[in-house]
Amino acid sequence: MPVDLWFTRHLRQALNSLYDPPALRDNPLAGLISPEGKSDPVAMLRRVLLEDIEKLRPTRETPHDSRAWRVYQILRRRYTEGLSQRQVAADLGLSVRQLQREEKLARAMLADHMWTRHGLEGKAPHDAGEEADDEPESSDDDGVQTLEEELAWLQSSDPVQFTDVDLLIQGVLATVAPLIDMLEVVTVFEPVEAERVPLREAIVRQALLDVVSAALPYAQSGRLQIRVGHSADQLAISVAASGARVDGGQESERSQSLAMAVQLIALCGGALQVDQRKAEGEAGEPTFAAAISLPAPERAAVLVVDDNADALQLLQRYLANSGYMFVGAEDAEQGLALATELQPKAILLDVMMPNRDGWSLLGRLREHPRTEDIPVVVCTILSQRELALALGAAGFIRKPVIRADLLQLLDRLTTKSSHP
Repeated sequence: MPVDLWFTRHLRQALNSLYDPPALRDNPLAGLISPEGKSDPVAMLRRVLLEDIEKLRPTRETPHDSRAWRVYQILRRRYTEGLSQRQVAADLGLSVRQLQREEKLARAMLADHMWTRHGLEGKAPHDAGEEADDEPESSDDDGVQTLEEELAWLQSSDPVQFTDVDLLIQGVLATVAPLIDMLEVVTVFEPVEAERVPLREAIVRQALLDVVSAALPYAQSGRLQIRVGHSADQLAISVAASGARVDGGQESERSQSLAMAVQLIALCGGALQVDQRKAEGEAGEPTFAAAISLPAPERAAVLVVDDNADALQLLQRYLANSGYMFVGAEDAEQGLALATELQPKAILLDVMMPNRDGWSLLGRLREHPRTEDIPVVVCTILSQRELALALGAAGFIRKPVIRADLLQLLDRLTTKSSHP
């Protein structure tokens, strides 16, 4: 019996929301696969999906260049580890288009395996076979990225992180300094010395570059002013220019830059409004005004203290596209400073570090009045669970870390800490 298209479609949705409990809860497969009476069908569905991916792992005797290994690698990297298509394609030496085709085949093989293993024939809705799989087919122009694909990759590859907005804007002005000098523009920006705010820094920086570059031609021999406003739930950045506008036939290019900036800001959940007009009562002096508003994402900060740069990068990747925001520290002193300043929801702590090790830092975190209630998870290759818990750790996880285990542990600890 062929696998129902209904099942294939909802399986794809479940895989894409594997670590998103609300979305997984709404997926009909949670009720189809989970046995009756289970108190947490979401956790059950996630566990079944992860187990069934592992069931497709080939034996050691299988050649590593075989299709079986390719299928398993794609499923594990895309869904178990939560990597983006761009990252997996680069790892496997494929174009994104090629990966999309291989990924669809891998999902079909997983669907066939699950359909048989869980005896799902006859359990799907009676009209399931009439529903079409709404996934768009990949085109044959291998390696050609659409704008939507590029934006999706940007969003997945640029995690939210604490950003110094003053330094961000100063960096943008430094980048466009040659154009500022050529047009003899006076720039006005007063740092607000606000606390660092959670942003997708690379995306916001590029959007600001597009906006400032479009504004400068309006400010020849005049002034460019940037202002920042910051509240608990919103960041506002305004860019205003006035002067003798340059007529250079670049209007189309500037319009494209502003259109791209609008899409980049939208990726961050914000909005960009632009006003290009002649100022009233100023003898036709041209003006440009842009207003960027960005919401403060409601993501719980997780501080990771580890002297291994590769470990930090891996955990940053694991926390991307989850309910948590990665903050990294490379040694104990930096970790303590960030913990007291940022008050993260949880701390992942490696214990094997030079100078002051993690055990010592764990003691300081438990004694400090600003960090004593923050749950600390010892994350190490050592078998020291009992010692970690005896010293005040709220959790223990062995390296190499599995993403699903990490997120489940963080869910449990942060929920517990928010409901004493």
